[in-house]
Amino acid sequence: YNVEQGVTNNLFPNERESNCPVRGVEDKDNDIVKQANFMRLSAPPAPLEMSDSALHGKDIFNSVGCAACHVPTQTTYKGVQFSPYSDFALHSMGDELEDGILQGNAGPDEFRTAPLWGTSHRLFFLHDGRTKDLLQAILFHDSKGSQASKVIKQFKSLSVLDQQAVLDFLRSL
Repeated sequence: YNVEQGVTNNLFPNERESNCPVRGVEDKDNDIVKQANFMRLSAPPAPLEMSDSALHGKDIFNSVGCAACHVPTQTTYKGVQFSPYSDFALHSMGDELEDGILQGNAGPDEFRTAPLWGTSHRLFFLHDGRTKDLLQAILFHDSKGSQASKVIKQFKSLSVLDQQAVLDFLRSL
């Protein structure tokens, strides 16, 4: 938080200088303003070039239903398109992913759909980083009460090569 945005804390009491002036903001030192500017000025993760397998996996990703929640393209209120692969909505993910935490309107098994962009750069998956295995992260979506169970059953019915193609696609994001 300090390195990226200049926000101080016990371990880093000194603010960092910014070379990027904030226009139209009276209190540029406000943490909320710093967070908003950080998000606004951060570029999306750069996807990797897709192999033939990844391109095939993209088609399968859409056909089995993953794109219903991991929506490929969103449009901002200003008409700018971006590709987070998320609907940013709350979904019940079942008892395998339940963490017992109530947060806002989210129950203990409900999570906002994680954007999949940047998957190629991640070491850990799921909301709590419980696995390094991308296939395992997908399979965790299939548990009692999960809204994704039907989609995961379709994924499980794919051939090993088609499942690998989906993994190749995700690793290209």
